[in-house]
Amino acid sequence: MTEEGLLLVKELKEKIQLVFWEFEQSEKKCGELQVEIDSLKNKIRLLEEEKGVLGLKYEHLKMAKSIEAGCNDSQAARNKMNRLMREIDKCVALLND
Repeated sequence: MTEEGLLLVKELKEKIQLVFWEFEQSEKKCGELQVEIDSLKNKIRLLEEEKGVLGLKYEHLKMAKSIEAGCNDSQAARNKMNRLMREIDKCVALLND
């Protein structure tokens, strides 16, 4: 093989090694990003659960405040109490399951 041919083979070998190194770095980065994605998904799930709990607490607080304020319409107060009781019944049913 000529000197020029050997030089081309050497350059090709170096380029192949560079491609393999870049591939390994890409795989490593992909793994790191997947771990970060999983962590963020878990965080989103926890925040959604917390949002649901806080939303329910907010609704209960609104109901309690409206009842506390002395609703003049007894039917409206009764409806609010019935809705609150249904929510409590649902919670109890979930706890029993």
